[in-house]
Amino acid sequence: MRVVVTGGAGFIGSHLCERLLADGAEVVCVDNLLTGRAGNLAHLAGPRFEFRRHDITTPIDVPGAVDVVLHFASAASPVDYLAHPIQTLKAGALGTWITLGLAWAKRARFVLASTSEVYGDPQVSPQPETYWGHVNPIGPRGCYDEAKRFAEAMTMAYHRSHDVNTGIVRIFNSVLADQPVVVFNDDDIHIEPVGEYATRIRLESNRPRMVLVPAFDPETLRVRLRTATALVRSAAHTDAFELRLRYGRSVKVTGDHSVFVKGPDDRPVAKPAREVRAGDHVAIAGYLPVVERDRTFIDLAEEIANALGPEDLWQWAVYHPNISGLVTERRDEIHRLLKNTGRYRKGRNQHNTIRCATRKWVLQSKMPLSVTRALGWDVPPDSGIGPYEGSNRTLPNRFDLSDDLLWVLGLFLAEGAEHSGNGVHFISLCSDDIYLRRAGEILRTLGIHVGSLGSATRYAPSIYAHSKLLHLLFTRLLGLREKRIPPWVMQLPLHRAKHFVEGFRCGDGTHSGGKIGKELCFDTTSERLAVDLNYLLLRFGIVASFGKYETTFRRKYGERRFPICRLTICGLDNFDVLCWDRGVRQTLNAQRIGDLVWSFVKGIRSCTLTPAVYDFCVPGAENFLAGNGVYCHNTYGPRMRPDDGRVIPTLLTQAIRGEPLTVHGDGAQTRSFCYITDLVDGIVRLIRSDVHEPVNVGNPEEIHVIDLAALILEMTRGRGPIVHRPRPEDDPTQRCPDITRARTLLGWEPRVPLREGLGRTLDWFAAGAGPVLERGDA
Repeated sequence: MRVVVTGGAGFIGSHLCERLLADGAEVVCVDNLLTGRAGNLAHLAGPRFEFRRHDITTPIDVPGAVDVVLHFASAASPVDYLAHPIQTLKAGALGTWITLGLAWAKRARFVLASTSEVYGDPQVSPQPETYWGHVNPIGPRGCYDEAKRFAEAMTMAYHRSHDVNTGIVRIFNSVLADQPVVVFNDDDIHIEPVGEYATRIRLESNRPRMVLVPAFDPETLRVRLRTATALVRSAAHTDAFELRLRYGRSVKVTGDHSVFVKGPDDRPVAKPAREVRAGDHVAIAGYLPVVERDRTFIDLAEEIANALGPEDLWQWAVYHPNISGLVTERRDEIHRLLKNTGRYRKGRNQHNTIRCATRKWVLQSKMPLSVTRALGWDVPPDSGIGPYEGSNRTLPNRFDLSDDLLWVLGLFLAEGAEHSGNGVHFISLCSDDIYLRRAGEILRTLGIHVGSLGSATRYAPSIYAHSKLLHLLFTRLLGLREKRIPPWVMQLPLHRAKHFVEGFRCGDGTHSGGKIGKELCFDTTSERLAVDLNYLLLRFGIVASFGKYETTFRRKYGERRFPICRLTICGLDNFDVLCWDRGVRQTLNAQRIGDLVWSFVKGIRSCTLTPAVYDFCVPGAENFLAGNGVYCHNTYGPRMRPDDGRVIPTLLTQAIRGEPLTVHGDGAQTRSFCYITDLVDGIVRLIRSDVHEPVNVGNPEEIHVIDLAALILEMTRGRGPIVHRPRPEDDPTQRCPDITRARTLLGWEPRVPLREGLGRTLDWFAAGAGPVLERGDA
C-alpha cells in the first residue's frame, strides 16, 4: 500500500505516518512546515518513506501508483489558526480540492481529517454524525470551523459526482502520551543516565527549570550549549543496538534512533542505528562547553546547613568568643526556642536543664549550629566549626578553596579512602611519598593532625587524618563519597579545574615510567567516574580513548583479577596538565571537523531494550550528547505544544511550572479526550473500510474543564490555585462524541482511560526542560 499523507509532519500526521510504516506501507509525506516540523519525521527516514515540502493549496504531482490519500494538512490549534486564518481556510478548501483530485486521478481511497469543530457550540450532546451543528461562520473560530465544514461538503460531492472512495473522520481532542547524558539543569551540570534524570525531574515537576545540552550547530559544526525544550519519554517497542566506536566510545539506542555519520561532503548526516554499518564514521565530541562557576572558598556553617537535615545540625557547633555575649543578650529568646524544639523533657526541671545548657555555651563559647541558624545569626568567618560533643578539634568556618586543596581533592578521588563507624572518622590517602608529603602539608594548613604509615611488604605508603568534620567535608559537603567527579568541579574555570585533574593524575594517572611525555593514562575501577573524567578532559578539547581491562595486584591479592577502566591520551603537544588551560593541541588518527571527531564504527550488536527510551528536543540543532560522548539525533519531537491554546497542554504545562491553572469561565463546559494511539487506530480502521459517511473518533466520556484542572493538580501534586478567566468568543459549551457509528462500522472504541493517557502525557511534559516549543499539527 502506498499512502500520501498531507500534514504528515504534524502531531497526528507524524503518528499516522509512523503507524503506516510499521504496518508495511510506503508513505509519501507532504507538509509545508507552517505548523508541522521536520524533526517529527527524522526517525522515519528509510526506503519506504519520502518527505516532500510542499504547500498543498497548490497543485502537486505524485508519480506512480497511490492507494490512499489522507488529507490532514491544517492549522489545528487556536494559536495557529487565529494567527493564520487565510492559510487555514485555503488548506480546508483548496487543499481538499487538490487532494481529492489526486485521489480521483489515482483511483485511491481518500480520507479527510475533519474535526469536532464542525459541530460548533453544540445544542445536542453527545454529538452524533447526523447533527448539523451550531456554528458561527463569522466569529474568530469560523476560519477553522467553516474550512472543515466546506472540506466535508467537497468530499461528499466528489464521492457522489465522481464516485471517489472517500471517508471522513471527525477527530475529537487528543492527548499524548538508560545511557548517560550531559545536561545543565538551571546551570547545574548533571552527567547521569537519562532515565535517572527523567525520574528525578518528574519528582521536582512543580519547579520551573531551564535545561541546556551541548549540541553542535548544523552549519558551523561548533558546539555550544543550547536550550532543550523537552525530554521526551516513549514506550519502547522496537529493536535496540549498541554502537561500539573507535576511542572506546559507545552508545545504546533504538534501531530507529539516529546518530550522525559522515556524509559525502564530510558533513554529518543523521542515520538510523539499524542502518549503520561497521566502517561507517560516527560523530563524537571533540569539545565540551559548560556553564562555568568558580568556587573560591568554603563556608562550613553554610555548607553543613545546606547538606544536612535540621536534626543533624545539633551534632555540630560554632565556636567563637562572641557567643557568650550573644547568649547573654538573647537569653529569653533562646530559652523559648529550646523549649519548642522538643529536645528537653517537659516538667518542673525543663527550665533548669535549659539554663544549664546555655550556661555551658557561655563558658565554652560554643553554640549548636541549629540554634545559630534559628536565631538568624551570621556565623563569623573566623569561627571554628566542630562536633558539639566529644572532640574539640575544629576547622575554620571559612577558608580558601585553593588550587592546592583542589589538587588534594583530585588525589583523594583517585587514591583516597574514608572510614566512619563506632565513633571513629578518618580519611586516608595512598600514593608515592612525594605526593603524600605535599598532601599532608596542605591539610595541616587547616589545623588538621596528619599521621603517616610507611610502605610495608603488602601496602604502599599512606597518610591519614582523624577528623569527623574533615570526613564530612570530603565525603558529603564536597561530594567525593560516590566516586564521581562532583558537578561543581566539572564547572570550574579551566585554570582551576586543571589542579583537580593534576591531583587525579598523581593518584591514578601516569606519573612515572617510560610513558612520560608520550602517553597519559588514567585508571579507575568506576565506569561512571571514567565517563566523568572523559567529559572533563573534553573541556580542554582533549579526546581520550576509553577502554575496559583487567589487572592484578599480586603483592596484595595474588592472581585475583580486578576490572579497571582506562582513559588513554596520545598525541598531545604538551603532557603537562597544568599548562592545558592555555591551550593544548592534539593529533588524532581521526578527522576533526568543527568540534566533532569522526570515529569509525568497530562493531554493532543487539542489546536489551529498556522499558522506556528518551530524547531531548533541541530546536535549531536536534542533537545532544549521550553514552560516553556520541552525538545522537533527536528522533521523536513532542507532537503537542503546551503553548497552542488548548486545554490539556495548557493545564499540564502550568501545573508542571507551579503556575496557577487557568480555567475559562466557571469551568462547567465539558470536553472529551482520546489518547493518540487510540485515535490513530480509529483512522487506520476507517482507511481500510468502505465507509463514506463521517465517523466520529473520540472518547465519549465527558469531563468538566474544572474537574480536569483538579485532576491534573492531583496527578502533578500541584499547589497552584485555579484561576478563572473570561471565556473566549464561540468557546463551545459541550464536546462529546457519539461513537455508535465507529463501534458498529469499524469495531472501534477508545481503550486508554483519561487518567492513564494524562499520565503518559505528563511524563513527556514533566520531563521537559520547561516550555515545549515544538510545533506540531494536532
